[in-house]
Amino acid sequence: MVSNPQIEKFFKEEIRHYQAKSFSFAFVQQHHLSLQELLTYSFHTDDQIAFRAAWLLEHVMLKEHQLLSTIYDDFIGLLPQQTNWSAIRSYTKLLMIATDKKTAKKSTPTQEEIIIETVFSWMIDPKCPVATRVNCMDVLYNLSSKHPWIKDELAAQIQYHLRNPSAALASRGNRVLKRIL
Repeated sequence: MVSNPQIEKFFKEEIRHYQAKSFSFAFVQQHHLSLQELLTYSFHTDDQIAFRAAWLLEHVMLKEHQLLSTIYDDFIGLLPQQTNWSAIRSYTKLLMIATDKKTAKKSTPTQEEIIIETVFSWMIDPKCPVATRVNCMDVLYNLSSKHPWIKDELAAQIQYHLRNPSAALASRGNRVLKRIL
């Protein structure tokens, strides 16, 4: 990874001076960053830098969905390499945008396979935080209309996780399960 002390300082210190609602593509440009750099920095070895880069990328995409297509191929290609749970939470939100009927990105069969395999692996990982796990459920549900086999496996995983759920997991898990069944 290329190291830029100025960008690293921005993610470590300066970004805390802004509210998430101010994050936009214009904000990114004002700070001399690109969407590709946000994606790259979301893999930084410093977990805090990685999280904040992914978090900024998430907020930009929540406001300006169409921009995801500019980094989509790289994002999907790098997806299986992401191991930072904080960044993964933001990634699952990006995947929710990418797979939602209203904002879906055109994916190749290979890209869909990468998404499905990666998201299932995150969801079943015992270390997966609840907020990320429930986002994974939504991503997989979104893909289940194109890949009907997902419904059975997703339902089984949700039922497994509902054995001893938190309130958030119970709420979202039951909602997705209701749509599946």
